[in-house]
Amino acid sequence: MFLARMITRHKWRLKDGLALDEIPADAITADLRTADNTLSFWQCGEATESEVSEAVLAIAAGRDRVQKLDIVWILTDELESDGQRIRLKKGRTPVAGLSKRHVDVCHLDYRRLGRIGDRVATAIRQEQWKRFRKREIVDLLATAVQNGRLAEADLTEKIQRELRTAL
Repeated sequence: MFLARMITRHKWRLKDGLALDEIPADAITADLRTADNTLSFWQCGEATESEVSEAVLAIAAGRDRVQKLDIVWILTDELESDGQRIRLKKGRTPVAGLSKRHVDVCHLDYRRLGRIGDRVATAIRQEQWKRFRKREIVDLLATAVQNGRLAEADLTEKIQRELRTAL
């Protein structure tokens, strides 16, 4: 099984003064920001297009506004082989049925977080990431509303306005 996390793809690009295998500090501090020594992920099965889209839907529905979103996915087995502890925890998303797909990687310290950074960097190099454009996000949200999986009222006013324009 894979776990997905939102990233800022351009922060992971090779920077002047860094070797090919070095990770820019900005990528770590921007995209792997922890709370209570945990890092949030969404389960995305075998990382098929539809499973990754479900993770994106869960994330996008909980945001303040619609904007492009880069997502990376990492094998759970690899995280566990690094000694990471993964715990199911109800996620913050208004999409029916998706909150149970959320997990936290917990009990993180400097070394464990560094291992996650290595896994993210490797996943990006292996093309285990995708950019969802703003229009794709609107379409995912609008489809969820039309299918009754998501109540428009559970979205922020900014997102509601964008959806009304799309519908």
